[in-house]
Amino acid sequence: MSHESESVTLVARFRALDGEESVASALIAAYGEIVRSEPGNVFFDIYTDRDDDQAFVIIERYRNEQGFHDHLNGAAGKEFNAKLAPLVEGGGSELQFLRIVA
Repeated sequence: MSHESESVTLVARFRALDGEESVASALIAAYGEIVRSEPGNVFFDIYTDRDDDQAFVIIERYRNEQGFHDHLNGAAGKEFNAKLAPLVEGGGSELQFLRIVA
């Protein structure tokens, strides 16, 4: 299978600043609805840590590199990231790209 046709799966982690968790949560929930409607998206699951409402984890998958590329270049993502930056530690999320082993 060529690299371009493989699905793209990643984990995005971020921590809301003190007092910003409800704003960040509402923002990510609204953005999730947009991402789930993108043609290349397979899933976009949003979590918080069971013991820490400020810690968010998003697990997302795209059908292929093109679907992920289209997602990255969409206007909604740029707007989301600009709104999220002042609400989270470090101004953004930490990404981890995953590969299916078996």
